[in-house]
Amino acid sequence: MLIQDCLSLNRDNNRLSKDLEMNDYRQLILTEFIDRYENSSYYKGKRDGPRKISIVLHKRFPEYGQSFFYEITEELENISFQLKEEGLVTFSKKSIPGNREIILNQEESSIKKIYQELKRISIKEKIMNYLHQLDEYHVEGFVKDFIDEMKKKIMYDQSLSPYLKSYDLEDLDSVIKILNGMYYQDEEISFRKFSEKILNDTKKLIKYKKRILHIVHDFYDDSLENEDEVFETFYIRKNPAYVYIRGNAIFKINNQLIDSKQMKQYFVLPSLCIKDLTIQNIDAKQVMTIENLTSFHDLSLNDNFYIYTNGFHNHAIQQFLIKLSDFLGDEVNYLHFGDIDAGGFHIYNDLCKKTHIPFQMYHMDVDTLKKYDTYTKKLTKNDRKRLKSMKNNEVITYMLKNNVKLEQEIVGDSFNER
Repeated sequence: MLIQDCLSLNRDNNRLSKDLEMNDYRQLILTEFIDRYENSSYYKGKRDGPRKISIVLHKRFPEYGQSFFYEITEELENISFQLKEEGLVTFSKKSIPGNREIILNQEESSIKKIYQELKRISIKEKIMNYLHQLDEYHVEGFVKDFIDEMKKKIMYDQSLSPYLKSYDLEDLDSVIKILNGMYYQDEEISFRKFSEKILNDTKKLIKYKKRILHIVHDFYDDSLENEDEVFETFYIRKNPAYVYIRGNAIFKINNQLIDSKQMKQYFVLPSLCIKDLTIQNIDAKQVMTIENLTSFHDLSLNDNFYIYTNGFHNHAIQQFLIKLSDFLGDEVNYLHFGDIDAGGFHIYNDLCKKTHIPFQMYHMDVDTLKKYDTYTKKLTKNDRKRLKSMKNNEVITYMLKNNVKLEQEIVGDSFNER
């Protein structure tokens, strides 16, 4: 062998010796044993008895048994015999120096010693703590549905992804606080202020956005596909809200008169203006809220005043509608036009509940479903679940029986008469 090669090998051996001082092979071995033990069918209760869990040292540590790495070989041999003397492992029958196979002792007392040495909480204990934490939450609505489903997943050893980090109590607490905060949020708030309100940090909420989207989509409304849209549904907005209106009206804002009749299509009121707005005149026999922007632009009925809700109405729209109702009273009809699906009915119910205005549904009925039967879509599993949870009526019964729903923009001009 060349002198240069010998020098190189000595340098490598010295480097590995230093690495050896830095690494705790004993901890690596015990950690791998426990990882494999917790992942075994026996640990999960799917087998009556344990299967062998072993580590072949030269496969796990390639330097072991190599003549140039005698220090590593000696260290691993010493650790192996220590573990054997302590009753934590046994050797296989063919186990010899340089080809050592160590086998985990899976007796309860041995496993307990390893957990204590590693200062590690067992998966079973983590699961029990997690289930206990889930039981401690007193929540309602879709948040309760979510928690119940997570309990089922844990009991059936299913993944909690993409909703939660498995058995991370701090993460769980943050997610439930966010969901519960969203559920009870009843007035408009900025995204950062909501983050500060719930998590005591204006930026912390950002890292939960994707998982909150998955949860709200799967347990609340599967028509919501966008992160911002999900939060806006619960009045949490990145930017100020606006009220889109069409029709003949005169408003007064800070002593300034605004005549919407002069607008050819529609007029937009920033949310900040609503509290200072007074209504001077509304020339309409019907007030109609519309869920979809396309329908808001396309629908044309005589003597109507339109408000675009963009799905769930925001706090600004709610304030504006209440001012309309206070001004007009029962002199006009109040109509709502939305999708004929679980989300559309939920939006309608939310509108009536929060404004206390007696809205009637406009063409969200069986006749419309029959007329546009060609354009209907099939109900999803979540659609059926949500429809069954609602107060039953003729249209819901028809939808469940015929497995149909309909988007409002499909409804054409032939219905633009009343």
